[in-house]
Amino acid sequence: MAALSALVSGCGRLFQGLLAGPAATSCARPLARGFREVVEIQEGKTTIIEGRITATPQESLNPPNPSGQCPICRWNLKHKYGYEDVLLLSQFIRPHGGMLPRRITGLCQEEHLKIEECVKMAHRAGT
Repeated sequence: MAALSALVSGCGRLFQGLLAGPAATSCARPLARGFREVVEIQEGKTTIIEGRITATPQESLNPPNPSGQCPICRWNLKHKYGYEDVLLLSQFIRPHGGMLPRRITGLCQEEHLKIEECVKMAHRAGT
């Protein structure tokens, strides 16, 4: 009986949070696009590395090659990434580890094949 009442009270809190809206819940989502800076803090023998959301810069971020066919070409990253660049590669994979299709990522065929090979190499390397 106690387990049933705990389940009901937990469900009640869940429904209250959903009905109150995202602003009232404790897990309200931050802004979708935020610029982050990496801060490294030394405290004795421990090193704390954290990312802090910073203000958006005043100048707009325009790609250096706006006529590029895909995001990699637009930002001139054509030969500047490898299998160890997990932050870049993670943008092109599904949660279970497979590659997203080209129609979703917007990559050209050449870069899609390079990213796909880098993802396979990263999986094999364990990164």
